[in-house]
Amino acid sequence: MNRRDFLKFSAKAATIASTVKAASLLTPKASAATAKAWTPTDPPNTPMGTAKGIFPGRVVWVRDPAATPWNGNTSTGHWWDSNTGVAQGAVDVMLSRALQALTGTTTDPLAWEKLFTFFNSTHGRGTAGYKQGETIALKINCNNAYAGYGDNDNQIDASPQSVLTMLRQLVNQAGVPQNDIVVCEAVRVVPDHIYNPCHAEFPNVLWMDSKGNGTNGRQPVNWQSKAFALSVTKNNDVGTSIPGLMYNATYIINMSLMKGHPTAGITLTAKNHYGSINGRDHKYYINTWQHKMGIYNPFVDLIGAKRLGGKTVLFMVDGLFGIRDANDSVIQEFAAWKNLFGGQWCSSYFLSQDPVAVDSVAYDFLRSEFGAALASSKGSGHAVNADNYLHEAAQANKPPSGTDYKPDGTRLASLGVHEHWNDATHKQYSRNLSSTGKGIELVALQ
Repeated sequence: MNRRDFLKFSAKAATIASTVKAASLLTPKASAATAKAWTPTDPPNTPMGTAKGIFPGRVVWVRDPAATPWNGNTSTGHWWDSNTGVAQGAVDVMLSRALQALTGTTTDPLAWEKLFTFFNSTHGRGTAGYKQGETIALKINCNNAYAGYGDNDNQIDASPQSVLTMLRQLVNQAGVPQNDIVVCEAVRVVPDHIYNPCHAEFPNVLWMDSKGNGTNGRQPVNWQSKAFALSVTKNNDVGTSIPGLMYNATYIINMSLMKGHPTAGITLTAKNHYGSINGRDHKYYINTWQHKMGIYNPFVDLIGAKRLGGKTVLFMVDGLFGIRDANDSVIQEFAAWKNLFGGQWCSSYFLSQDPVAVDSVAYDFLRSEFGAALASSKGSGHAVNADNYLHEAAQANKPPSGTDYKPDGTRLASLGVHEHWNDATHKQYSRNLSSTGKGIELVALQ
């Protein structure tokens, strides 16, 4: 890669001022043959909504190509193989650095203390940090694990290494007892290649999935009905029941994947909760490429519901292998980032306390890399209007659709801040361009 003007950010700094300018990662220009990306309806650097977080609107992007040594040869292995696919030591460092940068701290325990304290102080729970006995639900994404516990294909799912490094953080750095953690995937299974290495290191962590029976290492999904309401019910098949273990959890960590989607255009932290509810709609409201901007989107209800997005202490997009489309395999054709990273893997994590900001940033990366080919396993142009839910969520108090978003009976306030970057070369948002910016701040680490 050709890196110029990249932010020299130190993870050991005592604090990180909210006016830090995010880096430029200058990379080869897109080839003439690359399909042009859909142009968003809102111009660059025109933020909407109210930024969230200790440093409002901050999204931390950490990248290390050494984390993904996968050679792309599916005949000899898998992208998720230990050492040859994903390097555990590298992702451990990546997550540590990102947590400290997100919170402006110098150690991982301090980072978690600030995350929990900030969350509690903004949710009417005082200024306390995490307390033993409070449970944490870690929502991962195993949407392609159709083959059951023995699933071993090369489609994208949560990586064993990413799940393990998060568990190491929670247990060893945040001080959370193992039996206060539950790893969740309510409508798919957590395959053995994820469960086995994590369970070996943390045998008392709970696991829950769609085939759990209490004797196979996974707990069953006992649905809590009517956990929230849908703000629009007509033609809406989205379920309103969530697993009891998530419903009763004190906190949620949303660990999503970075990928295009042939119906929604993108699937990031918001759509990750389609794996937390008992019914999903792909026919109408999230079929964004068939609609204009300014329609209701059920993702806003999921982000705003008190028992889901409303108790999320950390939002994460795992982009170790950001992929063109959720149905693709992790091979060079579909997952090598030719435009932004010179043909390398994405090799990135994105962390934020702002659910709208982190999805906005991840979408900018996806659309800038894959252009009109994004979400194209079943056609082309399916990424059009994929940011409708981000407009709606950022302005949930007065959305373009006019929807009265109230999943818990009270109209939602803004759920976060949305904007698009200035360009794919400089990757700058309004808080990177000005100390008085009101939108996103992208902090880049290398």
